[in-house]
Amino acid sequence: MQKYDGKYLVSKKVALSMLVYLMIACAVVGVVVYYVGVEELTKSQPRQNTRQEPSAEPEPESSKLAKPSKPKPKVTDVRLPTHLVPLDYKLELVPFITPDNFTIRGYAEIEMNCTESAFNVTLHAADITIENDTVKVMEKDGDNVDIFNYDYDLDREFFIVNLNAGLLAGKTYVIKIHYTAYLKDNLKGFYRSVYKDLNTGEEEYIATTQLQPTDARRVFPCFDEPQIKAKYKISLGRRPDMSSISNMPIASEGVPMEGTPDYVWDKYQQSVKMSTYLVAFVVSKFKFVETTRDNNVRFRIWSKPDSLDQTAYAQEIGPKMLEFFENYYNVKFPLPKQDMIAVPDFHAGAMENWGLIVYRETALLFKEGVSAKSNKERIAIVVSHELAHQWFGNLVTPSWWTDLWLNEGFASYVQYLGVEAIQPELKLLEQFVIMDLQNVFSIDALESSHPISIPVKHPDEINEIFDSISYKKGASIIRMMDKFLTTNTFRQALTNYLTDLQFDAAEQDDLWQHLTEQGHKDGRLALDMEVKTIMDTWTLQMGFPVVTVRRNYQKKTAIITQERFLIGKSKEKTTDTKEYSWWIPLTFAAAGSSFNDTYSEHWMKEGEQTKDISGMPVSRTAVVFNVQQTGYYRVNYDKENWRLLSQQLLKDHLAIHVINRAQIMDDALNLAKSDLLDYETALGLTGYLSNEVEYVPWDSALTGLSYISKMLKRTPAYGDFKRYMLKLIDPIYTKLGFTAKPEDTNLEIKLRKQAVAWACNMGNKDCLIKAKENFGEWMGKVQPDSEEANPVDVNLKYETYCNAIADGNEEEWDFAWERYQSSQVASEKSTILDALGCTKEVWMLNR
Repeated sequence: MQKYDGKYLVSKKVALSMLVYLMIACAVVGVVVYYVGVEELTKSQPRQNTRQEPSAEPEPESSKLAKPSKPKPKVTDVRLPTHLVPLDYKLELVPFITPDNFTIRGYAEIEMNCTESAFNVTLHAADITIENDTVKVMEKDGDNVDIFNYDYDLDREFFIVNLNAGLLAGKTYVIKIHYTAYLKDNLKGFYRSVYKDLNTGEEEYIATTQLQPTDARRVFPCFDEPQIKAKYKISLGRRPDMSSISNMPIASEGVPMEGTPDYVWDKYQQSVKMSTYLVAFVVSKFKFVETTRDNNVRFRIWSKPDSLDQTAYAQEIGPKMLEFFENYYNVKFPLPKQDMIAVPDFHAGAMENWGLIVYRETALLFKEGVSAKSNKERIAIVVSHELAHQWFGNLVTPSWWTDLWLNEGFASYVQYLGVEAIQPELKLLEQFVIMDLQNVFSIDALESSHPISIPVKHPDEINEIFDSISYKKGASIIRMMDKFLTTNTFRQALTNYLTDLQFDAAEQDDLWQHLTEQGHKDGRLALDMEVKTIMDTWTLQMGFPVVTVRRNYQKKTAIITQERFLIGKSKEKTTDTKEYSWWIPLTFAAAGSSFNDTYSEHWMKEGEQTKDISGMPVSRTAVVFNVQQTGYYRVNYDKENWRLLSQQLLKDHLAIHVINRAQIMDDALNLAKSDLLDYETALGLTGYLSNEVEYVPWDSALTGLSYISKMLKRTPAYGDFKRYMLKLIDPIYTKLGFTAKPEDTNLEIKLRKQAVAWACNMGNKDCLIKAKENFGEWMGKVQPDSEEANPVDVNLKYETYCNAIADGNEEEWDFAWERYQSSQVASEKSTILDALGCTKEVWMLNR
């Protein structure tokens, strides 16, 4: 090496030698770093863990909009492997209901039967942090099974414990897991809700659950599919100043918790065998009222302490309805107690958790003199619906969510029977056609409808089918079955079904089989017919038919045809090439005859192009098909029969059953809407309404006429329409009046609401003046928030508030807003909030 001009120079030979040595040194360092890194990696992580571990989902942020991102394709193979069947769960949960924490300390211990050899335990787990080093798998009363590693499949929400040694078929194993879950305010899983205590003025928290359909996995690792049932032994940790409730009664209450004086344990009796989505618990400072009837079931209603005076109605009807369903199903209620609780924040109307039904406040609480009769009717319906589920859904559960409709549709039908039995003065059964059947027709008549039984896989798909098709169409076709089999046969088949499959899961074909067997036994179903054959045409394809009746007036016969009924048919060529056809139970009655027989002597078969029926009335008498609208279909007639129906309604509308009068209104106006009947005929039928005094036909007619009102509102013809409507509505408005009467029935109260709403909307001056006067009188009160200060008829609050705010200015709106903020009655707050939207001053809604 030489120095030249301040620089060092080396020969080529030396430079080449240095380069070789440098390359060898780099290679050696690379090899050392690689093997040291691999060694450290294998020490710190399980081998072959190819998937990301889960992290807690963030709390919802209402103030920020999420950035749009490209949606990731959803996995569809989401079902658990079947080699393990859970027998028992032991759950220990401590929810920390404190603003600086909001976590849940959890421990799950699951006893499982192995049905086939396998090398893993696969459970559902989502949005929880599992402490991997605490996980143990062992033979029951035996040795530990060596764990190979842990795998997290986030797309399928699986927690997979891979094992070195295989699980053996026929043996029982136990898995133990410690974990942390999160007490969020997202209304799913084990979540928190907050309310203000009126006595202290302080905010109080409550922890409650909503696990249906797939959120049990957010609370504890589990086999979170409806057909996988097990027993549960639950322990809940709580502060001593709070209380807890779960599916079963408490076995040991307030047991000291080791290591802390701040929390105690409530240990519950072991549950009956049930699905994960029915597990429930609540930790709160709520209070309760209770009743025990002859069936020895302890029945409690829980609410916030300051709302306890609003539980009396639920306390009155709930225990009676439970006894009704015991008798209706002829199967004893399998639990020793039934709790119902009203919580401040709840996503659904209510949830049928076995032994602990959770409601939103408006679905359970009723305050006499403040809540409207419609609130009482809604409470009766929801309570009846959830209690019906305690058998149909809880005792026997759908095998998968594809048959959700069977669960919800059935409860949506028999809820009417429960209310009719316990609160007959509400006349709820008469309202079925307008509340469910005609209501869901409007959705099922669209090309975008879907079959009632629809295959679902991903949890998002499951949530999407909790819709009117599952509930209301389900209820309607089950009601149709009740009538074409007759009620006695239908009930006996249900008893057989619930008894044979109790504490198990079933598919719709299991119910069809029990109904077929009983129908054949009782002679109510022809031996060459099966319920499955009939009902598959109603459950496996979407839509419904319109049955067209063309009479031969000389021969007293009729030709019947069927086709799918559609409203708003797309002008573009549809890709749906299916030929729709149904098994249709046909019933008919002549005007002036009995409409009591709903049993079907005649059937139109699937694929049958036409059907001839004899026994029509004489040529001058109208015939009505679909007696009491028990069949799930519309009816169109030849022009002469429509004329005879219109003539009969004008002459003596009582010659046609009240439900069929509603059917005629609904069918005619919707047939006209779909261009299957001219509007002259359809509107001609409504002319008799000036003599109608029953709520159900009026509701059907006004629903159809509201569409015409919307279509004409911006046209020159709207003035003529308003004058026609006032001609129809004024007689019933005058008869019922704006002011309530002590002798009003439930249906008269509901009809007055409709009459007042339409009279005011169509410009009846008396109606508008009285609404403004009543609201103005309330505004003039010194203490408007006291219960006795409000002069507005409790059942006309929305109509009065809405019209007064619409015709008023900022003063009326501000007054209503102040009443909304100060009210402590959930139903009143809901009514005021709806009415605030009636203002014509849009700027007030944007303040």
